[in-house]
Amino acid sequence: MAATTSLRTLLEDNTIPADPALIRSEAGAIRCLACGHRCSVKPGRAGVCRVRFNRDGELRVPAGYVAGVQVDPIEKKPFYHAFPGRNALSFGMLGCDFHRGYCQNWVTSQALRDDKAASLPRFGNAEDVINTALENDVRVMVSTYNEPLITSEWAVEIFKLARTTASPAALSPTATARPKC
Repeated sequence: MAATTSLRTLLEDNTIPADPALIRSEAGAIRCLACGHRCSVKPGRAGVCRVRFNRDGELRVPAGYVAGVQVDPIEKKPFYHAFPGRNALSFGMLGCDFHRGYCQNWVTSQALRDDKAASLPRFGNAEDVINTALENDVRVMVSTYNEPLITSEWAVEIFKLARTTASPAALSPTATARPKC
């Protein structure tokens, strides 16, 4: 009989430590500051997004995969006026800090919450995402589809490489960011 791995385990194996600027230590927990929920995440538990979790006192965050990648007209983005007529490489991951039944990206955003929202990640590195953009002559990178604030560390890794190709980069969040407290 073949062994199976749950999606949660697969994703937990593809993480990096959270950016120190996005966490605060608390008694017996870590406060995650990535999105507006400001979750207090105890060891062995995950935040409301289900992708940022506390492993032995370290907040781990998603990296090394995309759940969706697509070349889109920039006009589909909320900053269409910045680069009219250009295409953008849109990429997103799994998970979200909201649970909205009407979400157009429900299959990826709810994959860890709802078994009917099955979506598998495509593993790779930041160079793979940049190469996809270059192969499609796309010079604008956008982290989108799910809530990009909860996967910002991975987006920053990609954006740093995009900068070396003179490609502008942006997050397209659901407007849940809050000022640093």
